[in-house]
Amino acid sequence: MVKELYKERVKVLTDIWGKILENTNVTREQVLKILEKSYEEKHIKPIRGFKADELYEKELISLYVVGKDGLGLLNEYRELFDRVFPSEIKFDNAAQLVIENKPLEAYEMLDKDKSSLAKTLRLIFIEGIFSFKPEQALYDALRILSSVNVDEIQHTAISFARFYTAFKIAEGIATRSIRDKLSLEAQKRAIAINIGIKYPLPKPEYIAMIAEKVFTVSPKTIKKIIGS
Repeated sequence: MVKELYKERVKVLTDIWGKILENTNVTREQVLKILEKSYEEKHIKPIRGFKADELYEKELISLYVVGKDGLGLLNEYRELFDRVFPSEIKFDNAAQLVIENKPLEAYEMLDKDKSSLAKTLRLIFIEGIFSFKPEQALYDALRILSSVNVDEIQHTAISFARFYTAFKIAEGIATRSIRDKLSLEAQKRAIAINIGIKYPLPKPEYIAMIAEKVFTVSPKTIKKIIGS
């Protein structure tokens, strides 16, 4: 079941699929415009870390995941998926290879591109936070990637682990399960133990940025928790 915090987001993405299926000849660029317009109308903020580039392009991963995992449309509308979501299908295939403990094959499939590897992790991450698949899958993927003796792969895993930790703490602030600095620090360390790799824990400003920009938590509330 989708968490309360993400129900409106998943509903908006589901409604976008309704619009797409009214015109299955739609292009990727048209879908991108529909996505951006729908988010703005419903005051949904793109899921993001520090980088603010290609926010809606990255949100196509969320739309793909809802269409494939949430609505089960892939087999019936394969041609549509192939045409509109070719990148996301590649990320999905690479994710399967990573989970099968074939990280180098995945990296080759992604043309040894760090950005594509990060988007592959984002796909696994989105499946988890939307409750379509266990979040344990992301922990496993991060461990597998961090064990590969390739700097670019290890760096991507470490960077994503830091983002994930910041995101989950921001999520806790938004749902009020984290109410003070003590519980924040405890949760930060618990997440790090669950992930099980060495990485620098996120700084307060990273957590604050996600809490404000993604979950629209007030700066006053954030300061009270992070600065208490």
